[in-house]
Amino acid sequence: MKNSVRRNFGQCQKCGARIMWLKTAAGKNMPVDPQFVDYKKVQGGKERIVLPSGEVVSGKRCKAAEADGYGYISHFATCAGYRK
Repeated sequence: MKNSVRRNFGQCQKCGARIMWLKTAAGKNMPVDPQFVDYKKVQGGKERIVLPSGEVVSGKRCKAAEADGYGYISHFATCAGYRK
């Protein structure tokens, strides 16, 4: 089993939300929100989607019927504790 596929859950120390740790393609641990999001690749897109493989792609959220795939949103982008 690849390390990037292994799911490790925890709790954010800043906001208390449940998070999941994924290993990025670069080998770094990244906190993500544990809910899947459907995405469409958009070059230069504002959102960064973390794929289950650990690859990070630019894109936008979309409906499942229009999606190129699914992934996760970095918790740094959604955490209220980091935006204070």
